[in-house]
Amino acid sequence: MNSVKVLSLKIFLVMFSVLLVFGCSQSNKITDSWVNPEATKESIKFKKVAVFGLVMKTATRKLIEEQLARRLVNTIAVPSYKVVSDDDISKPEVVKAKLVEQGFDGALILRLVDIEKRESYSPGVYPSYYYSFGGFYGYSYGYMYNYTQDYGGQYMTDQIVTAEIAIYSLSSDKLIWTGETMSMNPNDVEKTIAELSENVKEQLIDDGLLTKENY
Repeated sequence: MNSVKVLSLKIFLVMFSVLLVFGCSQSNKITDSWVNPEATKESIKFKKVAVFGLVMKTATRKLIEEQLARRLVNTIAVPSYKVVSDDDISKPEVVKAKLVEQGFDGALILRLVDIEKRESYSPGVYPSYYYSFGGFYGYSYGYMYNYTQDYGGQYMTDQIVTAEIAIYSLSSDKLIWTGETMSMNPNDVEKTIAELSENVKEQLIDDGLLTKENY
């Protein structure tokens, strides 16, 4: 094999490797999802949705909720910090009462979990606390992961962070959909939430709860 062919082969292999790396990138892709068997497209047509980012740091919570809320379409999406005070955020029944009182019929909860503490469930076998808003909310609040943009050595290189998203109907108090996603070194909250939002929408379409015309 002459030198030109050898060089061409090396260039091809390098380019192929790069395509594999970028083509297989799964940043914020939904790795698992579950749909309530009784859910239909009507199930997530909420008039008013409360958006929760259950993390320890208030500033990060507000940023996550704002970014998520602004990307929800065809509904009134409100960051939970505008409805629930810091004093009440840890009380599921108080939170639910406030939401119902103010006319919310849907809720979206995002919680961030350290990979070492990740819990994985197969579709259809989620534990009992998942199936009501209060149960999942109480569990999630008690299990919050202190996620912050200021890594300060907290994460090792290529730290993978798992996010779990749950959508609830407050009128029926039932879990409609839940999904899990993984991000590698998410140091930009706005970019991460933007990618996550698009991937959640795509998964909801794949799961039969949305159509492309809905957003």
